[in-house]
Amino acid sequence: MSRVAGKYGKLGPRFPVALKDFTAYAAAPLPAPPASVDWASGVSTWPMDGNDQYGDCTMAAAAHLIQSWNAQTKEQDPVPTAQQVVDQYFTLSGGQDSGLAESDVLKAWQTGGLWGNQVVAYAPVNVHALTAIRQTIALFGGVYAGIQVPSNAQQQFQAGQPWTLDPGWQSQPIEGGHAIPLLGYDADWLYVITWGAVQKVAWDWWSTYSDEAWAVLAQQYREAGTVNGIDLATLTADLKGV
Repeated sequence: MSRVAGKYGKLGPRFPVALKDFTAYAAAPLPAPPASVDWASGVSTWPMDGNDQYGDCTMAAAAHLIQSWNAQTKEQDPVPTAQQVVDQYFTLSGGQDSGLAESDVLKAWQTGGLWGNQVVAYAPVNVHALTAIRQTIALFGGVYAGIQVPSNAQQQFQAGQPWTLDPGWQSQPIEGGHAIPLLGYDADWLYVITWGAVQKVAWDWWSTYSDEAWAVLAQQYREAGTVNGIDLATLTADLKGV
């Protein structure tokens, strides 16, 4: 199956001042993350969700997390169709294909819900705190993340190659901001979903091009009775100030 790079549509990061870093809400020290996690292989098909035509990557990434959370918890929560993803994108963007900020998507997802799915809470994670990134993926089934995509990443993706810092990477222009869910990792790679496929990402590439990451407490985890180690009372109170 051919791989075709899609559109960009993640606006610059906006971190609400009311929210502390995700690790500040740990009720006790979070456990050391396992050596590897794989939440991606439980889903057989990752749709493009309109991201080949529109800059709706922030919404597609949210829909892909719902798919994975269902697989992780064995819940059967509704998964939006591609048209529903596109429609929700234009609802939040005011009818313009102008992109969205991840924090605005998260606020809508937590306060009113998206496609009948309402997350419990969310908080930012420092993109350079790699242990915290691993912990978030392991404990909460993924990270809602944002990157700035260099030009050569399109060629790497279409060739089925990992995103790595190839020689001359410093001269690569940035094509745009992109939203992706992080759904796994091992010693060498992060595993993310983008443009209808699982993409391997080198850790140093992530450290170079990532600009935001969010822990999201899923509706499915609440339904399954699992919300791992977080002081929800404090986090929920802080979210009221967002």
